[in-house]
Amino acid sequence: MSNDQLLSKTISYLRFPLTVGVVFIHFSLHNGLEVHGQVHGMGNPDWFFFIVNLVSQVLAWVCVPLFFIISGYLFYYNTDFDNRVYARKLKSRSRSLLVPYVVWNFIAILWMMKCLIPLVASFFRPVEIDLSFQRIISTFFCNTDNHGIFVGPDPTVPDTATYPIDGPLWYIRDLMVLVVLSPVIHWLIKRLKMMLPVTLFLGWFLSPVIFPNGGYLEMLVTAGFFFSWGAYMSINRRNMVVDFSRFKFLPFIYLAVALLDAYVRLDAPNPYLHRVGVILGIISTVVVASSLLEKDRVKVNLTLGGSSFIIFASHSIYIGDLGKLLFTVLHVPEDNPYCMLALYFAVPLLCVLFGIALYVLLRKCCPVLLRLLNGGR
Repeated sequence: MSNDQLLSKTISYLRFPLTVGVVFIHFSLHNGLEVHGQVHGMGNPDWFFFIVNLVSQVLAWVCVPLFFIISGYLFYYNTDFDNRVYARKLKSRSRSLLVPYVVWNFIAILWMMKCLIPLVASFFRPVEIDLSFQRIISTFFCNTDNHGIFVGPDPTVPDTATYPIDGPLWYIRDLMVLVVLSPVIHWLIKRLKMMLPVTLFLGWFLSPVIFPNGGYLEMLVTAGFFFSWGAYMSINRRNMVVDFSRFKFLPFIYLAVALLDAYVRLDAPNPYLHRVGVILGIISTVVVASSLLEKDRVKVNLTLGGSSFIIFASHSIYIGDLGKLLFTVLHVPEDNPYCMLALYFAVPLLCVLFGIALYVLLRKCCPVLLRLLNGGR
């Protein structure tokens, strides 16, 4: 297997496990499970929260940064970037990014409409609809903190909105911004070499100081750093797998850092330890995946890879409601850590299985709709 073939297989293979990691991010029980305004499960022992922290707050947080690196790498891969290529990529990304972004956020709006149905409204927080132009735009781009068309009990929360109504699609939103800025990124990398990703790295690593309140600019700097990291390797004809494989020892160091990060979070998270772990985790993930593929220990599954975007875009719309439903219907004892841990793993896995089933069904019965939902992937 050539290095280029191994690179292609590694990227294809990683799509599904990285997506599963994103699903686990959005059902983290480190702050308990809120049902009808009451938080459940906070009385469980430390080992329970250690496992939840390790999976959802540490290991899974490698996934989106690695997606950005792969996106930056593939955007400039094996091409002499010019105005013609830029125009072609803008056209293709409008189909693969913009169209599904709008469609899935609209689906999320329809799902939220359930809160207005009299028979089921009592199960959710009361909301009203405000269809002003500003709130419609906010729903698609920065719906967080009561800024969208659905107005909850406290419409005066601080202005820190950063996510669209379909939360994980902030990745697509920021990726579209970076695609528009791609000629500038290419120009800067050609002239400044590593200075662009290094500068953005410092902005990302020091963001707890630079952006103490978070916000959109912090997210864009984060996206820009990882995208430019991938772009730098691609523009300079570096093979990501070959470069990262030089650090075969790193997964062992990353495991130690990840365990320490999860343990520290039992008291208070250390943002700098966490960021060191993300960098180590990105390289380690590529090293492990490429090694397993090279040794023929695992294979690329086209169905799992093909379903990844459907899982990614759909899960956060209903994962919280599914968790609350199972907790209530199954009468899960909140003071039993084993039952709560089973719930913690079951809900994301059910979302993943649903996404795979939906993908297979649409591929067989309605491929036109599937192309609309997954951007032609």
